[in-house]
Amino acid sequence: MGRTRRTKPLGIGVPVAAAAALCAALLSGCGGAEEKPDLADQDRFLGRYVTLLNASDEPGLADLLRGHPNGGDDARARIAAYGGQDWDVTWKRTSEFPDVWSVRLTGTAGDRERPVEVVETVNREDGHWSLTPLDGVVPKPSGAADTTRPK
Repeated sequence: MGRTRRTKPLGIGVPVAAAAALCAALLSGCGGAEEKPDLADQDRFLGRYVTLLNASDEPGLADLLRGHPNGGDDARARIAAYGGQDWDVTWKRTSEFPDVWSVRLTGTAGDRERPVEVVETVNREDGHWSLTPLDGVVPKPSGAADTTRPK
């Protein structure tokens, strides 16, 4: 990576810089501290998600996904895609943005132990966990860019 050299703008002396630093410190204290997410609660959410999928419990899954307006449609699509497969999975999560995680579920499905590898986007909004709806569940606005990878 290249390096850039910072120079002090003309006309800013120590008193102005000190005042700016004091204002920044005061502003960072306003609004309270950001609440840290409870990742153990996210683990419970994901465990319940897998349990509901394994049971093909569409009403239960719709209740779990109530965090977004298309939760019922998304539950139906998820049961059709993943339901009743007897997943035995673990997950790893990464996050580059506050309250949004990419979660990779890996493991096996059923007696034949078919491999499972699913990546979900888990977000936290208003204190509730939710999943980004599966492709095709939420209609795209006309002219919207496609965010799925070409096959």
